[in-house]
Amino acid sequence: MILYPPELNYFSFFGLNIHYYSLCIFSAIIICYFVSMFLSSKIMTAVDKNVLSDMLPLLVIFSIIGARIYYVLLSIEYFILNPAAVFMVWQGGLSIHGAIIGGIIFGAVYAKKNKINFFPYGDIICATLPLGQAIGRLGNFFNQEAFGMPTFNAPIKLYVSSNFRPEQYPNNKYFHPCFLYEAILDLLVFIILLILMKKTSKSYDGVIFFAYILLYSVVRAIIEPFRLDTVFYMGNIPFPLLISIFGMIIGVLGIIIRIRTGKESLF
Repeated sequence: MILYPPELNYFSFFGLNIHYYSLCIFSAIIICYFVSMFLSSKIMTAVDKNVLSDMLPLLVIFSIIGARIYYVLLSIEYFILNPAAVFMVWQGGLSIHGAIIGGIIFGAVYAKKNKINFFPYGDIICATLPLGQAIGRLGNFFNQEAFGMPTFNAPIKLYVSSNFRPEQYPNNKYFHPCFLYEAILDLLVFIILLILMKKTSKSYDGVIFFAYILLYSVVRAIIEPFRLDTVFYMGNIPFPLLISIFGMIIGVLGIIIRIRTGKESLF
């Protein structure tokens, strides 16, 4: 199967250009909101739905800010020369690592200020986040980004138009759709976390939170070496891969600590 992106990465609606990437991100946010609210009613009943509902819009804003700041910092040379591009998020350039960091910082501050336990809310948000990531990754298809090495025999391959091809592969038409591989793995993480939530939510706050960090770090560690669009390296190692290794360590240690401490509050 060959995936052919449309020639334009947007469509017009009453004279307004709607970018598919932005539409995917918006859809992911809306779907995750309703899934989170559903889980708070059926499984994570200790979570206050009113608090969760108030928290989520602000969390989205700070996560997007964090995602953009992280991406800009890793591509700082480009954005120094093109400062206006910092605000063109519809063209891509939202780092999930930055979104996670921004979301965690906001969540910790919000929990501290409102005197609530961080972990139950972190659990429910992180349980739904992989679903949103899977939906958001579809935006990479329309922007022709986040693909891997050239391929000829892969059962699924992405056609990349000449103006989006890497300089070292100008004559290659088909590439591994790494964004799709990651989307599939994200859905698998989502299913695993839902199963884990049913088994741990009543006994161990924070396990889902750290399990997400662990599992998503594993996903990125698998996918990252095959991507061609990594913008920052430490030596010869992609920086996101190093972050993922660090995330796996944090995830394992966090799960162990939370199982030992049970429902003890973060603050």
